[in-house]
Amino acid sequence: MTTLTLPPGPGYPLFLLHDDFVVPRACQQERPLLVLSDDETFWQSLLTAASNGGRKLVREHAPIGVPRILHLAKPAVVLLDLDLPSAAAWDAADSFLQDATCPPLLLLTSRSDQADFKTAIQAGSLIDKSECPARLLELADAKLESPGSVHRQQTAMQRSVIRWLKPCNWSAQVLPLRRFWGINE
Repeated sequence: MTTLTLPPGPGYPLFLLHDDFVVPRACQQERPLLVLSDDETFWQSLLTAASNGGRKLVREHAPIGVPRILHLAKPAVVLLDLDLPSAAAWDAADSFLQDATCPPLLLLTSRSDQADFKTAIQAGSLIDKSECPARLLELADAKLESPGSVHRQQTAMQRSVIRWLKPCNWSAQVLPLRRFWGINE
């Protein structure tokens, strides 16, 4: 009887277990990173760091047509800027985190001076946009290399943080002009 053994070496580290299937690590490096941001200086610095590191970036300005972009670009990681002028980024983050087929998500913010945001940044659920762009790319690579169970746990934490920190869109209460009229009569 002949047994076939696989030689140890480069075959094992070339594969990465992601969720329930094996994806070659080289394929994940070839897939682009999707950046959802309107911040031009942030985009330029990230693009420079990515081109120096050999990574591809795809940029989308508004998070409204993102499901189409996710289907076409098939990004390895999505970097979502929560500082967009409208609340659409928060809604997009919430919908991404509810979708099991969505790629890993890095939530970026520049609001590190507020206490709740600072705590979320320290916990790793949010990332400060003022980080070095090369560090952001390292975090994206680390997110890709994390096992499926860690990815699911981080997604659950991000989902609760998004729901906690999401700005309220309550309308201002209209007060009548004669609010106290008739009380002292």
